[in-house]
Amino acid sequence: MIVNMYVDHMMSPPPASAEEVWNATRVHSKLYNDAAKRIGLSPREYDEFRGALLDGKAVYVKLPRRVDAMAGSRRGSAYAVRNAVMTSTVMGWRVSLADGAIVYVPQICGNLSLLRPAVVAIKKVPHGKTVAHRPSAPFHQTIALVPKEKPVKEQPVSMIPPEQSAPVAVAQTPAVAAPAVPAVARGGSAFLFLIPALIGGAIAATNHNNSPTKAPPCSNGSNSLGICSTK
Repeated sequence: MIVNMYVDHMMSPPPASAEEVWNATRVHSKLYNDAAKRIGLSPREYDEFRGALLDGKAVYVKLPRRVDAMAGSRRGSAYAVRNAVMTSTVMGWRVSLADGAIVYVPQICGNLSLLRPAVVAIKKVPHGKTVAHRPSAPFHQTIALVPKEKPVKEQPVSMIPPEQSAPVAVAQTPAVAAPAVPAVARGGSAFLFLIPALIGGAIAATNHNNSPTKAPPCSNGSNSLGICSTK
């Protein structure tokens, strides 16, 4: 399933500046606070992000295709998509935090996204052992780049309008011949006996053709048709 962030946007209309993003975090403070928690931002990091929006530290860039987490909003409730991969090129704002984390805000939806850098591990080595190190280092050390764990599953996310005109395949109801009706004696009309059968057949066909397709839970976001289920 492709999660449609065009439908599950946090801002409407799309923001024109970083200041408008900040204003949305003020007007819809609960939604954005919940979204920040769900994607993994600490309260300190979120405050730093909001301050950077006002201080002109947000840079308008082409966003990376993959982020660690992206928030969405469905019926006023925030949720998070992990290992989100955007299916198209998206522009938006980048805010680099002091701890190395990067917050991205796609312009088309205003949703919060988070990307954390790889972890750098520094290991002290006892003197006397031959190791590769920088001469200026105060002690012998090795520096290794520890890659992030490989994502278990990447989740595609879309930023385009839902496929409103996409046809939904439904099973065709085979034609059923009307049962034979015996003639009515004494001038009665056999047509009167056909009415209940015709009405019943029409209702059954209507119920079959209008049966809803299974939609994903809203806690996982809307699908490409902009549909989800609260059950």
